[in-house]
Order: sequence, then C-alpha cells, then structure tokens
Amino acid sequence: MNSFTILSFDSGAYFWQPKPLRMIVFRWLHTIYATILFVLTFLIVFPGFVILAQKKEWHITAYKLTHIWGVVLYKLVGLRVMIEDKNKGEWTKPCIYVANHFSYSDIASMPLITNDACFVGKESISKAPLFGYYFRALHITVNRKSLRDRGKVVGKTIEAIEAGKSLFIFPEGGIRSTNPPYQTPYKDGAFRTAITTGVPVVPVSLPYNWLLMPDDGSMLLRGNKIKIVIHEAISTENMTEEDIPELKKKVFNLIENELIKHNTDKIKEKKVEAI
Repeated sequence: MNSFTILSFDSGAYFWQPKPLRMIVFRWLHTIYATILFVLTFLIVFPGFVILAQKKEWHITAYKLTHIWGVVLYKLVGLRVMIEDKNKGEWTKPCIYVANHFSYSDIASMPLITNDACFVGKESISKAPLFGYYFRALHITVNRKSLRDRGKVVGKTIEAIEAGKSLFIFPEGGIRSTNPPYQTPYKDGAFRTAITTGVPVVPVSLPYNWLLMPDDGSMLLRGNKIKIVIHEAISTENMTEEDIPELKKKVFNLIENELIKHNTDKIKEKKVEAI
C-alpha cells in the first residue's frame, strides 16, 4: 500500500481499519506534519522570494519558484494531485484564472497549474508573519471594505496583465458559501479586468478541497485527494462591459456543474442529514 493511500482519511484506505478516535489522531498527526513541512520549506525558499520581489521584472521568476515549491510540498505531505485540462491546445497568455473558493487549501492548489500568475487576494493575508511579506510584495491585495481600494485594484490588475502576468482570482470574493459545493454569486472584478485587457478567462473547478480542509475552524486535513479541473479558456475578444453578466453566468455554471458532478454522493448525504 503506497503512502498516498495510507495518508488518506477514508477508513477503507487503511489495512488496520482505524476506529473513529484513531482517525482523529491520524488527522491531527497529518495536519501537524503538513504544517511543519510548510513552515520549513517556506523558510528555505523565502530568501529567494525576498530577492525576486525587489524588481517587478523578476516577479515572474518568483511565481515559477512558487510553482516548484508547491509541487514539492504537496508530494512531501502525501497529497495526490490530479489535474484535468479540458483545453485542446494552448490559449493566449496572459489570462485570468477564476476558481471556486471553499477552503484554505485553494490558495495553495492554484499555483500547481501554472508558473506565471499572481493572486488577487484579501488584504488580511498580508498581515501574516513572513508569508504576509511574500504575498504583499509579489501579489495584489485588496481591502474589500474600501471602495477606494477596490477601485485601485482594478488598475493594479490591468498593470499586472500588461506586464505579462496571469492572475488568480476567486470571484466569490472570499470563502463565503455556507453550503459547499454550491457557490455564492460572483463579483464583477475578474470579468471586468478580462474584458478591459482583452485576455481570456480560464475557469477552474476545485471539487474536493472543501472536503480536504473544510472552513469549519478546525484547520484539520481530512484527506489526501486533490483534483483540479481546468476548463476551456473563454475568449473576451470583442466583449464590452455589457457582456459581464452573461460571462459571469457562463463561468459560474461551468464551475458549478463540475463541482456537482464530482460531489453527487456528498450532496445526497447532506440532504439525508437535513431531513
């Protein structure tokens, strides 16, 4: 039995059939192990991020380092990553990747699919020790409570696209859904930037992250399976701001349908529990 299976928290994956109490212990041990690895590997690559943050033309190299760090970290932690790319060929770069957001593991998952993109994320992330500096220096932060700051972010995202960077954006505006795998309505920002700059929108579904690390306050890892589905890129050529509602709807439905397809059993279980 390989390590990926042993680190799974589906009781059927263990040859010794752990009891519920032991399962909790395994989850804690796996989480502690993953946290230690995250901290140690981040401290190793952090000096590189500090250097590469000094000049904007070096930022793409920093994103490549982030990609390598993520791939190595996930392997060391024992997380099995499956990437399904529905694109038949290469799409125009840069682009804007938009994904559902139910879990803290979403941020760590996105750099696995490309090495040329920066995040557009909430300002509070930049307050974390060391990691906050990395995020603030190399990515785009936004105070969603400030209309003025949100206005500035639009300019920053356009500047990033013009500099050749792709963007990672969670269009729900944070972890807002109380009923995953169903999403909450999207905000306009990602789609307005895509149309303004004329770059493609690439929808991304993260169907299992809400099970791996649910937003329940525990921060416990509860599995080892991650799947990332990259949908076909959607061209924004010849679109105007009037097309934003239709573009949002199309992307929302693509991602939502994929989430439902992968979570049919879990949705049924939740309905039974609600009765």
